[in-house]
Amino acid sequence: MATLTLIADPFPDWEAEVQAAAARDLAAAIAETAPRSCSARYLVSRGAAQPEFTSPRIRTEQLPMRAGMLPFAWQNGATARPLDGEFVHALTPLVPLRSRGDDDGSQTSVTISHALAWEAPALLGTTQARLYRAFAKRAVRHADVILTPTHATARVLQENYGTDLPIQVLQPAPPREYLAGPDAAERRAALELPARYALTTASPGEYGRLEWLLDAMRGDSELLPLVVLSGFDPAPPTRDKNAADPCAAAIPDELRDRVQVVQPRELADIGAIVAGSAVLLMPQAFAGTGYLTVAALTASVPVLHAGNAATAELVLDAGVAASTAEEFAAEGSRLLRDPDSVAKLAVLAGDRGRGFSWNGAAWQLWETHANL
Repeated sequence: MATLTLIADPFPDWEAEVQAAAARDLAAAIAETAPRSCSARYLVSRGAAQPEFTSPRIRTEQLPMRAGMLPFAWQNGATARPLDGEFVHALTPLVPLRSRGDDDGSQTSVTISHALAWEAPALLGTTQARLYRAFAKRAVRHADVILTPTHATARVLQENYGTDLPIQVLQPAPPREYLAGPDAAERRAALELPARYALTTASPGEYGRLEWLLDAMRGDSELLPLVVLSGFDPAPPTRDKNAADPCAAAIPDELRDRVQVVQPRELADIGAIVAGSAVLLMPQAFAGTGYLTVAALTASVPVLHAGNAATAELVLDAGVAASTAEEFAAEGSRLLRDPDSVAKLAVLAGDRGRGFSWNGAAWQLWETHANL
């Protein structure tokens, strides 16, 4: 009887909470799609919340250490010994690994979910980028297979670690909290969102490019209200956590009645906000895990993006690319003034969104380990 162990603790970065939500959904799908006589194990740190799974094919176990200790403890290969002989998957590079013999019986697959540590390390901060690269390098050296959400991310890894690196693409699905629940309308009302709006996760600065959208708003007084979903950019350690929200601080006085910065109260707010938007605007020069992008597609929300390779690969024909501030403003004005164009893209977005599912990812994961 084979058991696939899922490392549930996420890498300690700005997307840790959504990565933990994704791990719960993937674990449930692994149990649901488990071949006959196979099961799943959800491995979580001491003190972390333990989800209640309904399937008898999955069990939850706690590690003897807290989450804050994992990045330090798991840099030592000896901590991987309890996983010898196991089938293991980690949704992030935070996983204990060590060199093993060919007849050990262990199988380890590791997802490296973005390429920021190589493409934009300054965005993460020196320490965080170095830690991510260190765990990714261990995964490249010791894991049986590396998984990435896009071919674009795979190419970055192969450029850094060799073209013979065994990589497969395992596309993400939106965590359950990123999909609209039955109380979506009530959540939007509680957040005082407008009836119709454009949504963005952009932030100020060279990479976040919120300024592109603010300039577009200044140039077109008839654009839809803009809702800025705050907290979706990497926050370097140098940022003062007690300081004002950088997104809110970036909104000029003349746009404050047209631009609303929203800080979700909990993850479920995000699903309601995404589902209520007319279009997702992504001028960013970087891509994270892609969970919010695929959530928008699943909700039939088209995407206007800046051509980032990973984002473009997820969106395909369910959106439009514009690589400069001027082009972005022009495409945004065209889309939001033309309901027919948005409606056509929304249909394509819904079609594209149906291609992302946790059960599909789980089936692929079982197949990957069967073929190792």
